[in-house]
Amino acid sequence: MPELGALIRQLQSQFVRSAEPHRVFDALLPELLRLGESEYGFIAEVWRQPDGAPYLKIFTLSNIAWDTASRERVERERVDGMEFHNLKTLFGAALVTGEPVIANDAPNDPRRGGGLPHGHLALNTFLGVPLHYGSELVGMIGLANRQPGYDAALLDTLDPLFQSMAGIIASVQLDRQRRAAESALRASEERWRHSFEMAGAGIAQTGADGRLLEVNARFCEIVGRSREELLAASFRELTHPDDLADDEALLRRLVAGQVLRENREKRYLRPDGTALWVQLTVTAVFDAQGRFQHSVTVALDIDQRRRAEAALREREALFTKLADRVPGVLLQFNVDVQGVARVPYASRGLRDLFELDPDGAVRDDARLMIERVANGQRKRVWETLERAGQRLESWAIEFEVDLPSRGRRSVEAQGSPERLPDGSTTWHGYISDITDRKQADAALMNAQAAARANEAKTEFLSRMSHELRTPLNAVLGFTQLLLGDPSAPLQDSQRGRLGHIERAGQHLLAMIGDVLDLSRIETGSLPLAPQAIDLAALIDESFALVLPTARAGGVALVQRAGGDLHVQADPVRLRQVLVNLLSNAVKYNRSGGQVVVETAGVDEHAVRIAVTDTGVGLTPAQQLHLFEPFNRLGAERSSIEGTGLGLAITLRLVELMDGRISVHSQPGSGSTFNVELRRKPAPPARPAATGQALPDAAAPASGSAPHSVLYAEDNRLNIELVQQLLLLRSGCELRVAYTGREAIESARRQPPDLLLIDMHLGDMSGLEVLDALRDDEALEQVPRIALSADAQPQVVRAALERGFDEYLTKPVDVAELLRCLDRHLATRRPAR
Repeated sequence: MPELGALIRQLQSQFVRSAEPHRVFDALLPELLRLGESEYGFIAEVWRQPDGAPYLKIFTLSNIAWDTASRERVERERVDGMEFHNLKTLFGAALVTGEPVIANDAPNDPRRGGGLPHGHLALNTFLGVPLHYGSELVGMIGLANRQPGYDAALLDTLDPLFQSMAGIIASVQLDRQRRAAESALRASEERWRHSFEMAGAGIAQTGADGRLLEVNARFCEIVGRSREELLAASFRELTHPDDLADDEALLRRLVAGQVLRENREKRYLRPDGTALWVQLTVTAVFDAQGRFQHSVTVALDIDQRRRAEAALREREALFTKLADRVPGVLLQFNVDVQGVARVPYASRGLRDLFELDPDGAVRDDARLMIERVANGQRKRVWETLERAGQRLESWAIEFEVDLPSRGRRSVEAQGSPERLPDGSTTWHGYISDITDRKQADAALMNAQAAARANEAKTEFLSRMSHELRTPLNAVLGFTQLLLGDPSAPLQDSQRGRLGHIERAGQHLLAMIGDVLDLSRIETGSLPLAPQAIDLAALIDESFALVLPTARAGGVALVQRAGGDLHVQADPVRLRQVLVNLLSNAVKYNRSGGQVVVETAGVDEHAVRIAVTDTGVGLTPAQQLHLFEPFNRLGAERSSIEGTGLGLAITLRLVELMDGRISVHSQPGSGSTFNVELRRKPAPPARPAATGQALPDAAAPASGSAPHSVLYAEDNRLNIELVQQLLLLRSGCELRVAYTGREAIESARRQPPDLLLIDMHLGDMSGLEVLDALRDDEALEQVPRIALSADAQPQVVRAALERGFDEYLTKPVDVAELLRCLDRHLATRRPAR
């Protein structure tokens, strides 16, 4: 029958192309009915219950629905396959016997267990053909209502088609089984990875390129290298040259998926050049898509076994020598069927670790060793040992021992059990002293706790800095406005007083930063900006800051300059050092006394600054504790205010600037503090500052609209300062948004010429406002300026990276803010 051959070829081609049996058999069934001259039929796969009983799951079925309910059932079960479990039917007879069933008088056939549902198409004749693939029953075909009936000739004619169908169904089953096996393997490997670090064997993960991705501690011990060294290496650097080719070939097979797991023995090269034999179990790990991720190598040290095979007579001497030199104890621990424990072998380390003679009574009575285990822990140690012995599982545990001479020590024991022919269990194990490691772990935990506490302190100080900078913004901002407003000139005396306010505010601002810097000093992260500094000018600035306190205390300030001297230092930090020393010299002085600051060159490399007072002086005992934080040396019982931090910060700042500080004092004769710093040549002369005059603005063009500045700020005092400042710019119009959401709506409704945004608004951050406006084309070219009291370097850096054009910190420098506005608005045409 030529058309049968064509149908078989078409069937196989469709299966290869689609690999979807439902589609293939849906197209095949009408052709099968035509060839079999049948009215309806089905093609099904044989499945089995857990007890092995067969049942059918339909691939495709003729449309035999006779009412709405049957039609809905067919459609509902079509996706997952309709199942038939009743074997007391004609097709059940074929399924049970595995032989074709021909029933040309179906209504009266005794193999039929019951009638059809009401409305079902009539079943007059029936052919049930079981499909075998080899010896396995894999599927079944059912045909109905051929006239005048079915016969063996039809079976013989269609047999080639039936064989092809059986092969396709078998392929589907094999593919399903393969995918299930692969899924189970991946799940098993995933569980294995989670226990990676808990394993007593050496374990390493290796990438497709051969580099080591992860290793456990035992693997480091085996190859004699640290974790850091191994993670920077590949397995090739560890492998004996004679084993390298086999390892390379194995890796290629693992990556290609040609092999999932392999056991082999090989040699590792230790740093001293010796070869170490290991037993490897190498397993490939794939992701859910079947892509190679890495291989997992489980390494057991079998070097001693291999050496024993090569030189059996030297085995005992070699092992004893090795065991006695390994820190800890190598031992055999035997428990017989009556529960009597012995120690057949223990290395010399037993003398140190348990203070027992390995060749003494402990060999026959392991209770001597067990009695060394700390009270309260013996039951746990013994129970875990027994449980692992019953299961023949590796054993690992940490516990403590009490020794007669060395006291309590922490140890770690691990071993593998072996069941002997006499029924006893021998443990081959290793016990090591981990007291130092435990103490190191505790020290690390304490250090981490201290680091967390330090971070919390830094966060607190940072928040306090933000809260203090906000009112200082008004103090310094309005002071600068008064000093620099050309429309309201001040008298010299007024300008001088305001200058004192500004300098004091600036110093307070610097001190706020210094409080934050104290935590940075402690962690070694304080930023410095060293440069050549004119000492005389810096001393004058420091005098100006301390002068009001000195006058109130009746103390004279005297400077004796030793020439035009310059030092290499951070100007803010050196001024802080001088102000600290001067303040102390004034506070602890007497009325009518004086403070003298002398500068002199020590040599061509160093300059000395000496601060001498006529105060009460210091005793030798006080000098020993002078630079301790929060130690006021008894002054806390006086009326003199202070925190005890000034000199501690001063010492650290001087040392950070590569200098040194010392003190000379006698009770009743005052004190002299000497600061030595590196000498620097004077820098090129620069024009002298003439005051912070505010920059002039270009007059707006006649008839032009003013520039619009949208200021997002929730502090009304800060808003008033910017409003007053912009009065100096007749070409600017200020719009205010009190919340982030209000700023977003206002900018979108009427795009400004410049956005001035505070970083901490009531409802959202400045970064969130910027992100919300980022994709608005109308605002794409609008300059974005951050103005905030948050001066943390990481915040400033993040703001600039996210899209702010500039970041100005509060307290704002009025002149700097005006120049910033002028710079960005100069290139902008006013928004209409």
